[in-house]
Amino acid sequence: MHLIENKYETAALLKLPPHARDIAEQLLTKTPLNELLILWQEKEPNLNLLAHHKVPVALWGEIIDATLLAKTTYFLPNEKLSKEEILYLIKAACHSINKPLSAYTIKDVIELSQEEYPVLSQWLADFAKLLKQKKEDTLY
Repeated sequence: MHLIENKYETAALLKLPPHARDIAEQLLTKTPLNELLILWQEKEPNLNLLAHHKVPVALWGEIIDATLLAKTTYFLPNEKLSKEEILYLIKAACHSINKPLSAYTIKDVIELSQEEYPVLSQWLADFAKLLKQKKEDTLY
């Protein structure tokens, strides 16, 4: 039984070997998004965690990316989120699948991820719609 109730993107988690998936699920449930982003940016593996689960260091990047993708897509579209917060989540999700907004449009990422990451694709569409709505609201 999962402790998390919302639907979130699990495709990248499921691609991990089981022992690496254990680390990702532990990080997903116990690590706040801001700390995950720090781990992702630093690219320094947690050697103790990897050794404890007998996971090779080479899998650390995939573990963090899969966890970041799951964590960001766990957030539901919410009118109370600011434009900056929405864009922050969108950028984090896109980076986690190596499709940064500096190289792709949101529309491109939605289309390119549809088959491999169906939950992400729908999540991005929902958040892009919310972002557009927020931008239109500031015009009036």
